[in-house]
Amino acid sequence: MNNPPSVLFVLPWSLSDADGVSQVVINLAREAAKHENLRPIIFCADPSQETFQVGETEGITLVSGRLRAPLSGAQPGRNLATFAHKLRDELRIWRAFLEKYNVRVVNAHHPSLDYSVFALLRTRRAKIRLLFSLHGTDVTAVEKSGVAARPIARWMLKKADRIICCSEALRKRAQVSLKLDERRLTTIHNGIDVSELDQAKTNVYKPDVGGFDNYLLNVASYEHRKGQDILLHAYTDLLRNGLKSALVLIGRSTPYLQTLRGMARQLGLQGHVFFIPDLEHSQTLSAIRHARLLVQSSREEAFGLPLLEAGYLGTPIVAARAGGVPEVLGGYYPYLAEPDNPAALAAAIDEALFNPTDTKRQVKLMKRRVATGFTWGTAYNAYESAWSADAG
Repeated sequence: MNNPPSVLFVLPWSLSDADGVSQVVINLAREAAKHENLRPIIFCADPSQETFQVGETEGITLVSGRLRAPLSGAQPGRNLATFAHKLRDELRIWRAFLEKYNVRVVNAHHPSLDYSVFALLRTRRAKIRLLFSLHGTDVTAVEKSGVAARPIARWMLKKADRIICCSEALRKRAQVSLKLDERRLTTIHNGIDVSELDQAKTNVYKPDVGGFDNYLLNVASYEHRKGQDILLHAYTDLLRNGLKSALVLIGRSTPYLQTLRGMARQLGLQGHVFFIPDLEHSQTLSAIRHARLLVQSSREEAFGLPLLEAGYLGTPIVAARAGGVPEVLGGYYPYLAEPDNPAALAAAIDEALFNPTDTKRQVKLMKRRVATGFTWGTAYNAYESAWSADAG
């Protein structure tokens, strides 16, 4: 029976979640299917499922099931006892799974304590190579975890053969704050699917912006760290100075969305600001392509996939100089503002809008930069090197 070697991608949530980490995993799995060196399997944690559910799409095996964390909920002591009691069965189930699918590499993204089983499998000499991929909010979660959870998270990460960070800024932060061995840390930038973005150029979708002829756009989960509140204040200043563009905010729904809606009302922005939660990705790409500017105002940003998408689609970009953003746009990119500074963001937007000659030049440079250095093919080759047994 043909049973080719596999790479198992692990996510702590469903693929249906509109999240940048999910996009990373989906695209790496697609590249693996193209290269045919390792069969791609995506496992999505689902606490409601006691047994594995298996499906397939685009030549990728999809599996969902339960992962047990050693500490969780309001009674960590009781949960730890339950975890220990069921650990032998859990390890047996996972060893059987790895053997059945001939898994050679486990690449777990956005690590949490749910992934402890994979670190334990490594200590039991399972014939797998284990890699964790960090994306930013996972590092924050470990930094903010309690005194019981933090040592377990660090132990789990230290069991990996390699830890992948999506930017050099994140790599440096993870090394210092999580006390990780620099030799096991690798930076691999995320990428774009060129064919998907070329297809997006034929999509006619545009956000409804009332009577406005054009719009500025922000694409980010509705979260305080993404700085949409900063953008609302900067946009208010620009309106007072004669700006005639709407503002569209596309993002994943969170409770913070209501806070932003309330802020927009308080600032008198009704009819000027349009929130579009949970928009399908192809329509989001079309919205980016038709925008006058993409404005990313994050306080924290490990990488920023929309920056790549806008760069390739030819949309001018203004962004806060946070985290890995300068790595994406380039150290000399002119339209970068200091984070958490509405006045600086408004000035950068104004400069990009009313300096058209240089803005057009930056658009051309960005498209070339993205197309040559930030594709999923490039990212996959780097990942495959890290997956190999002789890496590092």
